Amino acid sequence: MTKLSTVELAIYAVLVLPAAFILSKHSKPGLLGWFYLVAFFTLRIVGGAMALSGSSSASIVANIGLSPLILAAAGILHEARIYRHRNLNTKVEWIKILLFHLQVTGGVALLAAGASGLQSSNPSSSDQALVKVGIAILTVAWAVLFGWAMLSLRSSGGVQGTHAQRLGTMKLLYAVLFSCIFIGIRTLYSLVAMTSNKPNLNPSTGSLAIRVVLGFLPELVAVLGFIAVGFYTRAIRDASQAEPGYEQAGSTMIEMKPQQQQGGHALLSTV
Repeated sequence: MTKLSTVELAIYAVLVLPAAFILSKHSKPGLLGWFYLVAFFTLRIVGGAMALSGSSSASIVANIGLSPLILAAAGILHEARIYRHRNLNTKVEWIKILLFHLQVTGGVALLAAGASGLQSSNPSSSDQALVKVGIAILTVAWAVLFGWAMLSLRSSGGVQGTHAQRLGTMKLLYAVLFSCIFIGIRTLYSLVAMTSNKPNLNPSTGSLAIRVVLGFLPELVAVLGFIAVGFYTRAIRDASQAEPGYEQAGSTMIEMKPQQQQGGHALLSTV
């Protein structure tokens, strides 16, 4: 546990810096996704430090760390949908986001409550039940997220924008789909580990090889995918603002009058 915690702490302490930079560049449309990615790194750093200090609460922090990663993927998908669909009903979209957040929050709350009870001096069967229900809810949330991303990729109605903007939007969508595969591996590993109660599958004290292959590496690959695409699309908002006929206001797109239109394209790789 100590060696893996040291590696996690070192890697995520480095990755949180580019994640914070990407958050500042993507601004309001990407606030949800990139904020939760920074939150995920922060939780992993805190959890790693607690594990190294021998804190009994480290496993609880490790268990709830999956939720901000799922929410980060949902937020990045939301950003891609904003740029991809100019006729997107923002009220309906935000209702979907809110309901998804409530689902994930409810799942992680049950998981944390159950895990805390199991760490106490008098664990009960109800604590184990809470853990199982909580991780089951998070697994369903991951399935919903993956299906949502697939539908967003297939649906092309109302797609507009500059070539650079469309390219950046597709990069964001593909990043979500790519990372969802590895988030799914991590989520299913937690589901099996927490429902089977096999010692070698325990996310905190089980086999090191299993924890690395099914726990640490899937998370790392997922976040590296987000970091790479987030850096590549760091000027997507500028590309949107430079598109003739449209002006971006927060997370909605407003059509401009002809005399207000401006030409030009912004490269996504411009800082």
